[in-house]
Amino acid sequence: MSNDKYPKSTGSLHTNDFKKQNNHPDWTGEIEISSDQLKNIIAMGRAGEKPKLKLAAWNRKAKETGKEYFYLSAEAKFDGNKVSAPPPEPDFSAVASEPEPIATAEDDWPF
Repeated sequence: MSNDKYPKSTGSLHTNDFKKQNNHPDWTGEIEISSDQLKNIIAMGRAGEKPKLKLAAWNRKAKETGKEYFYLSAEAKFDGNKVSAPPPEPDFSAVASEPEPIATAEDDWPF
């Protein structure tokens, strides 16, 4: 199902054929982030939210090799219309523009 309001990015996870040690990942892959989704992620950050992606995965089998992999979808749900207005700018009108001079002993000289 296509959703223009929350654009999706897609990718895949495949068995890590280069795993040599137990601490290496079992699966590796990548997700390609669309420019529309990147805009949503940036808007989340600007609105003070921690950017989050909603992930979904499907089991798939490669036609060429028969190897199983996960097809991934990532969605950054952000509705800019629901964001509260930014705080008002501070009012500096009550702040003096020039500092008051400090009186020194030299100010008392008669000449």
